[in-house]
Amino acid sequence: MASATSGRTARPAAGSRRSAFGALVLANVLWAGTYAIGKIALVEIPPIELNAIRFLVASLLLVPVLIYYRKQIPRDGRTLFLLLQLTLLGFVLNKALEYIGLSLSTASDVALLIATESIFTGLLSWIFLRERVTRTGVAALTIGLLGVYLIVERGLVPNFGSGNNARVLGDVLTVLSLLLEAGYTVRGKTTLTTLPPLLFTALTITGSLLFWAPAGIIAVAHTGLPHVSFGGWLAVFYLAAITTVVSYWLWFRGLSMVDASAAAPILFIQPLLGAALAIALLHDALTAATLLGAGCIVVSLLLVMRSGRRQPLSVLDESVP
Repeated sequence: MASATSGRTARPAAGSRRSAFGALVLANVLWAGTYAIGKIALVEIPPIELNAIRFLVASLLLVPVLIYYRKQIPRDGRTLFLLLQLTLLGFVLNKALEYIGLSLSTASDVALLIATESIFTGLLSWIFLRERVTRTGVAALTIGLLGVYLIVERGLVPNFGSGNNARVLGDVLTVLSLLLEAGYTVRGKTTLTTLPPLLFTALTITGSLLFWAPAGIIAVAHTGLPHVSFGGWLAVFYLAAITTVVSYWLWFRGLSMVDASAAAPILFIQPLLGAALAIALLHDALTAATLLGAGCIVVSLLLVMRSGRRQPLSVLDESVP
């Protein structure tokens, strides 16, 4: 997820535009690797400790951003309290549910389900922002939810009790995490539109340490320090430095030179490539229902993009693992 700003940019030179699209594509390619790599890290590090380490490292890397924008950091109590709320929604509760879900489910399921965040954002916008409900929007929501059901249940008939309970629970937790992320998106769109995107991200990520630091300490005190291999630390570094810092920088750099609406089709890279990597690297099962569910989600996103042409897209609409 990115910041709360949107709007048109000045038309860049052809070379700059190609560079911008390259940055946007690379950001989504790097994000796509998060699900398989996150699953690898979770083999050695429990979800709470993993998030605590990830956001600690990411926060240290984002200190230069806070220094650069130090004069624009809000200091009034109302804005700081709002930032705290958004941090809780977007980088604490959301990430806790997502990574507990990933530990129980498959990386391919989570990669495909993550694409439905924009659908839930539309639903919450209808409810809380009183945005106009359209036929296209309703169709997108219906088809997207059908896709979610097919991925979770691996078929039209519910299969509880068939040995898939842990995976189903993980998928449900992932969907709940996306609802929280959609709430973060909707709330951020309407309240913090004046903050620079990278500053907004840096503040919420570093602010998450108010929760993750004590949670990590309590978890370690209860279960002991996890034994992490060199490969495990590489996975943590990828999640912290590449996913949380480098990819955000690439995303914002690209959006500074092209319209968010022009970048929207690139968002398909993350779920589709993420699922493909999980299947290739982790040998996740690929069923007909999973393929059909992925197809429903793709159609749903196309409908969302079509309905969004009438109004500018926010860079908050990017769903980030």
